[in-house]
Amino acid sequence: MRVVFWGTPRLAAQYLSPLADRQELVGVVTQPDRPKGRSREPSAPPVKQEAVKLSCPVLQPEDLLDCDFQGQLRQLAADVLVVVAYGRILPPSVIEMPDQAAVNVHYSLLPQLRGAAPVQHALMQDLTETGVTVQYIGEELDAGDIVLQQSIPIEPGDNTATLTQRLTEVGIRLLLKALELIACGQVTARPQDHAAATYAPLLTNEDGIIDWCQPAGDIVNQIRACYPWPGSICSLGGRRIKITNARLVAQADFEEGDCGQITEIRLEDGFVVQAMPDGVLVTQLQPAGRQQMSAADFLRGARLDKGARFESVDV
Repeated sequence: MRVVFWGTPRLAAQYLSPLADRQELVGVVTQPDRPKGRSREPSAPPVKQEAVKLSCPVLQPEDLLDCDFQGQLRQLAADVLVVVAYGRILPPSVIEMPDQAAVNVHYSLLPQLRGAAPVQHALMQDLTETGVTVQYIGEELDAGDIVLQQSIPIEPGDNTATLTQRLTEVGIRLLLKALELIACGQVTARPQDHAAATYAPLLTNEDGIIDWCQPAGDIVNQIRACYPWPGSICSLGGRRIKITNARLVAQADFEEGDCGQITEIRLEDGFVVQAMPDGVLVTQLQPAGRQQMSAADFLRGARLDKGARFESVDV
C-alpha cells in the first residue's frame, strides 16, 4: 500500500525504516524545523532526518488547511495515513483523503489514557500494565475504533524513557500487522467504550515540582513519569536539583524526620528523604549546571549532612 507517515519526535522516527521495508512509503509529514540549543539555529525534527536518509519526500506544513499543502498531499495518492506522535490534530479534510484508512498508534490501552501524555500518566497512576493501540482516526481525539491492541507490563524500574522505548518496539510490530490486515480487508474494528475513557493531558513544568509532604509512593511515581522531561525539581541549600531516580523506603526502615528532611545517608546507595509517611531513597540526581550522576557520587563530592532539608521551588 501507498503510505504517508505523520510524526515528529525520535520515537516516531523509529517507525520509518521498518515501514519502508514492508510498505510503499510515498511521503512523510512532520513539524517545521524549529530553533534549538544555545545558537537557536533551526533544527530538523528526527522524523525529517530519518526520512531524508530514506530519500523519502518530506512535507512540513505550518497550516494543515493550506491549499498548497493539501494539494501536495493529495498528489501522493495515499492508500493509508499513519500517525505516530505528530503533535497536532488532523482536520477532517485530511483524515478523509486516503483511499482506505487513516490510523494512529497510541501508547495506551484505549479508552484508557486518551491524550498527549499516556506514558507519563500511566507511571504517575502507578499502573502495572499499559500497551499500544492502533486505532482508526476520527474527529474526536483518540476515540476511533480499535484495529489492534497489545498490552505490556510496566516494570518497577520503568520511567518515561524506558517505557516509551518498549512501547515503540511493540508499536512498530503492531502497526505493520494492522496495515497487512487493512490491505487484505480483514480488520474487525472494535468500538471503544467511551464511558470508560480516561485522559492524559500534556505535562507542564509545574508537574515536575516535588512536594515532599506528599505520599512517598506518589513522589517516586512522579520522578519516574517526569524523566527525562520536565524533570522532578526541588532545592537543597538554595541550589536547584533534579531527582532522576528514586525508590520507596518503608516507614519502618529508616529514622523519621520532617517532610523534605534527609533522615539517613547510605554512602553506597544515596540518601533517604522523609515524605508522607514513608521515605524516598534518592539514587540519581542532576545538580543545576552539572551532568546527571549517582547519588553515591554526589555524596562523595558534596558536604551533605543528615538533617539537611529539601525545599520546593518555583518554576
